[in-house]
Amino acid sequence: MQATPDILKRRAEIIELVKANKFGKAEVAARALLANHPDDAETISMLAAVYVSQQKFDDAEVALRRAHELAHTKPIPWVNLGRFLQQHNRWGEALDHYTRAAELFPMHPVFAATLGQLLQRAGQFSKAETAFRQACVAEPANANHFVNAGMVVLRQDRLDEAVALFERAIALDPKNAAAYGNLGNVQQKRQDFAAAEKAYEHASSLNPKDIITYVSLGMVKLKLGHMRDAADIFERALSKHGPERRAAAWFPFARAQDLGQMPAGFRAELARTISRRSLTPPEGYASMADLNTALADALRSDPTLTWEPQGKATRLGGQTGLLLDHPREPFLAFEKALRQQIDAFFDSVKVEKMHPFFGQVPRTYQLDMWGTLLSEGGHQHPHIHVGGWLSGVYYVALPPSMGDGEATKDGWIEFGSPPPDFAAKFEPQPLTYEPREGDALFFPSYAFHRTLPFSGNVQRISIAFDLKPTSWR
Repeated sequence: MQATPDILKRRAEIIELVKANKFGKAEVAARALLANHPDDAETISMLAAVYVSQQKFDDAEVALRRAHELAHTKPIPWVNLGRFLQQHNRWGEALDHYTRAAELFPMHPVFAATLGQLLQRAGQFSKAETAFRQACVAEPANANHFVNAGMVVLRQDRLDEAVALFERAIALDPKNAAAYGNLGNVQQKRQDFAAAEKAYEHASSLNPKDIITYVSLGMVKLKLGHMRDAADIFERALSKHGPERRAAAWFPFARAQDLGQMPAGFRAELARTISRRSLTPPEGYASMADLNTALADALRSDPTLTWEPQGKATRLGGQTGLLLDHPREPFLAFEKALRQQIDAFFDSVKVEKMHPFFGQVPRTYQLDMWGTLLSEGGHQHPHIHVGGWLSGVYYVALPPSMGDGEATKDGWIEFGSPPPDFAAKFEPQPLTYEPREGDALFFPSYAFHRTLPFSGNVQRISIAFDLKPTSWR
């Protein structure tokens, strides 16, 4: 609709009320304006923003969808609704939304770039590359689009193309620290650790607050055999920047490589961060066995199930996509049961200042879950979950050939061993835990863990999860 001078004036008054945090009065003013102009999409969007400030999220969504319906040929309502879906962790809906937006506005860089980010999160790297390259076309002077494109090309192991994209970003913006940091990632993958070290050092000089690149510098020092330098970097990162996952994971191994033995108390410290939790049946299921049967059937038939997915630790097994991106039963029921145990665990934590895991307790969090189905000989090599805070695994179905802990520990989960490509000069001190159907194991996302191979023709089925804090207690 065409805004009259009176409408513009009243909108400006609403904006001033919002700036003054007078949200109640802003809502009244917006409603009064809409009483005379009910199809004013811009004012409806302003009312939605007021609702968000008041944490009236259901009302905000209704308003955003109404504004989108009225002005769907304009990009702003698409942006507003898309951001709302992302902020509320409704990733599947957000992906569908931005897919449609990118089709409708193919030369809008925000839609192309955001679609690329959502596809990258979902592990769809080829599709993410297409979206990021479209963002490069739409906004060719923006170096960040070329960095994003290079990152997903790197995930597809096309190293020369990734280098070209990062170098293009640097040509556009010589002070783009992310471009240099990712260039270091390529060189590290090429095993050219000296070149990687140089790239990381330059990136860190451009952005000294970038903890990710600083820890990457520590990682390449580790691979160059400079163990003491690596350990010092990891220790400084933990003391100055908080619990960065890779720094917490590799610090004890770097010290052990330098000193020839694991730090005193490593095993006991690791053990106290690992917790076994027994889930209780959620509403609609008579027992955990009933829920497990439903989960196993749903995981076996999940359309996102991929055999030995690219870039993952799974071998001789399959892994699903993120199960809550398109929430459905029985995963919603499982989520409720799991969250009960997660919240109970956090209630029990006594905060220990500066501890990489117990130093803070999440208040609210995003939960990502995916299924893993291992066949005979299937296993996962040692890995960490860089993006998580608390990680865990729930056991849905286990083969009868699992080890009993006396003669063998086939199919068990092990914590505390470094990856196989790390030539340890010390004796690792791993811990092993027996999987039990209906139980979950919680552990810090920085804890290296792997599953041990097993024999037999019955699948080992589990659900892994990462918790990502959105606020702290």
